[in-house]
Amino acid sequence: MRINRAPDPAVALPAQFRRLLVAWAASLTGDGLRLIALPLLAVSINPSPSAVALVAVASALPWLLVAIPAGALVDRFDPARVMITAHLVRALLTLSLMVVVLGDAATIPMLCVIGFAVTSAETFADGSAQSLLVRIVPHDSLERANARFVTVETLALDLAGPLAAGALFMLAPWAPFALSAGCFLIAAAVIGTVGSAAGPKPDGGKTTSGPASPVTADLTPWASIRAGLRKLFGDRVLRVLVITVAIMAIANAATDAVLVLYGTQTLGMSEAFYPTLLVAYSVGTLAAAALVGRANSRARGGQVMLVALFGISATMLLLGLIPSVVVALAAFGVMGLAGGTWNVLSATRRQRRTPHDMIGRVSSAFRVVAWGVIPIGAGLGGLIGEHFGVSAVFVVAGAVIALLGLAVGRSFLRPEPVAVSAQEPAS
Repeated sequence: MRINRAPDPAVALPAQFRRLLVAWAASLTGDGLRLIALPLLAVSINPSPSAVALVAVASALPWLLVAIPAGALVDRFDPARVMITAHLVRALLTLSLMVVVLGDAATIPMLCVIGFAVTSAETFADGSAQSLLVRIVPHDSLERANARFVTVETLALDLAGPLAAGALFMLAPWAPFALSAGCFLIAAAVIGTVGSAAGPKPDGGKTTSGPASPVTADLTPWASIRAGLRKLFGDRVLRVLVITVAIMAIANAATDAVLVLYGTQTLGMSEAFYPTLLVAYSVGTLAAAALVGRANSRARGGQVMLVALFGISATMLLLGLIPSVVVALAAFGVMGLAGGTWNVLSATRRQRRTPHDMIGRVSSAFRVVAWGVIPIGAGLGGLIGEHFGVSAVFVVAGAVIALLGLAVGRSFLRPEPVAVSAQEPAS
């Protein structure tokens, strides 16, 4: 039986991983700029909750329609090359959006189309990043690597990108999209220095998350996709995890879809100041990444994940019931602590249960189920906000996550499952 040890902080992560981290930071900064600027642009065109939510739905829809085929392709090709291509496509699409804004020709349908296209390319980039991560990082250092990913994600996606987007949008609505495109170009250039990650691993091949599955190149695309889905839903640990994340994603998407309205209308914050809610969330997430990355195995199990889940529920209820700027900033900080803890432990659990050469497919299938429901959540958020008020969206989301915690509690309270490599062959 495999024993999870706390990683040795004196052992440096591979140089390839550090370059991957730089590219991850650049691309997520570009995403953070777009994720704030796009809804602000939508509000400037049509301030109704349904219109803003429609753009959110279109931007999230590729996780349902594109992610699984993207994962199959990532497993068949060099993930570094796939990532470079995806970043270049995102740069071109974002530049086209900048041109549209400069020409004062932006419409809600146009934002939906471009948002869908950019996220479609993102599914390839994200799957490639997951595949590169497990090929580069030694198996016992996955918590540390995921904690670094979460730290960079927080700094770039939740801090640097949003703060810059709010300020730049006030100066010129096209400016955040120009900077976003530049970030994607930088990410593509850095990934070009990583090289192929398909060769020998730093620890002599022990970095794989499990035994090899049938060679992907020998499978048809549909057979490859089915293998990933079978692994995801045939493994009890992965099945419970993905269902839990899917329901959480619906609740989070509902609140995210109306967040700009919650900040600017319910709390009365300015367009430039409302992103500080994300800053508060980011501070909590950074604290979580630092703590979990250094924690021993007892502080990295399902029990901690369950506590984090109930923490997210409590803060959402608080945001809906007490709409105050001070309360909101504190609540978002606690939510970030809980959410960051969940993200690191969830990603590590999924990686350890997945065979190395199925990472792209399983990760993409995971995201299809977990993130593919985001359009549902965004649509529900728009409907609830339209009929019952924006605060009601947070109350409903918090109640749903609390009920979810009660339903899956027994599964997460069980002893930490052993890694797939220690108990079963890949299907």
